[in-house]
Amino acid sequence: MIITQVTDFFYQFKNSVVETDEIVTEHQEAIKEYSTVLKEENIHKEYEQNYLTILGYAHRLENINDRIFYTFQEAIYAIDLAKQMKDDNAVILNSIVYILVLDNFVDEYFGKKLDEHTKQLALKTYEEIEKRQAKENQKYHIYQ
Repeated sequence: MIITQVTDFFYQFKNSVVETDEIVTEHQEAIKEYSTVLKEENIHKEYEQNYLTILGYAHRLENINDRIFYTFQEAIYAIDLAKQMKDDNAVILNSIVYILVLDNFVDEYFGKKLDEHTKQLALKTYEEIEKRQAKENQKYHIYQ
């Protein structure tokens, strides 16, 4: 199953730090292949909101090298944490979402621009989550 392959791909790097240069040179084909299969099988549709959230979150970093590096590291961490918690749904979600986001960033690294509509939608999605979180934090402080 493709999702297991994606999970295993990320999980193999659990105890290492992978630099951006290595990601874009040695692993770009795997990232592209997994992303393409997920899209062809329409698996990505169910996780679109999560995808937009992570994409928007990662865009807080201006430098594409940083976006690739930190997104890759976050993917490994998120999948590892989900595995430790025995949360299969989170493993699946994180595997799908992070490979799709990384595929966009690798494309961008090589000069292909992200569709502006998708980028704006991602930024808006992340901003809405930030606002909601700020509201929750404000409630918490009121109760203090």
